[in-house]
Amino acid sequence: MESPAVAATGPFETCVVHMLGYPGMGKRTIGSELATLLDGVLVDNALINRPLLELFRWDGVELLPPEIWERARQIRDAVLSTIEDLAPPSNSYIFTNVIEEGPTAAAEYDRLRSVARRRRSLFLSVMLSCDIETQVSRIDNPDRVARRKGSDPEGYRVHRLHTSLYQPPPADVFHLDTTVTPPSENAARIYEALRERGFAPVAG
Repeated sequence: MESPAVAATGPFETCVVHMLGYPGMGKRTIGSELATLLDGVLVDNALINRPLLELFRWDGVELLPPEIWERARQIRDAVLSTIEDLAPPSNSYIFTNVIEEGPTAAAEYDRLRSVARRRRSLFLSVMLSCDIETQVSRIDNPDRVARRKGSDPEGYRVHRLHTSLYQPPPADVFHLDTTVTPPSENAARIYEALRERGFAPVAG
């Protein structure tokens, strides 16, 4: 079920949308549709991880050196600081991410929320859910393999069953179930939620 709208304190001319959920739930696909509606920039997690994963020709299944994720965080920090300090203030951004519960999860989440605050953008987290069988069926599609994303269906089934995700503050979150709803329809729902919360882009 979708979350109710939160009272707006806008209007906001730009937004930062944080798409969260387990792998295979449609974050990038819906984010791409939303970027078109917003005329925004999609910052998929593969955009950050892929430069490193290409160096390994990663097949989405083989184990990677754990140190690689610390180096990926350095890329993410560079992306966020560039958006804060250099990117056009008229841009809206859509991020996709998986944040597992843990000691650094809240800080990772707050880092992106602070980017929105500094840019005077509306911030919205979108938490995706999906039937586990549908999720697993999406994992090894050719598009994920080509983008150097994880492509081990049974591995991600285990991940889903045994890994808890970080839960953002409820006031930040809009919930969507992606099991059967088309990505374009889910993107439209997110856009409407943004408008209800005070997003009012300047007409081009």
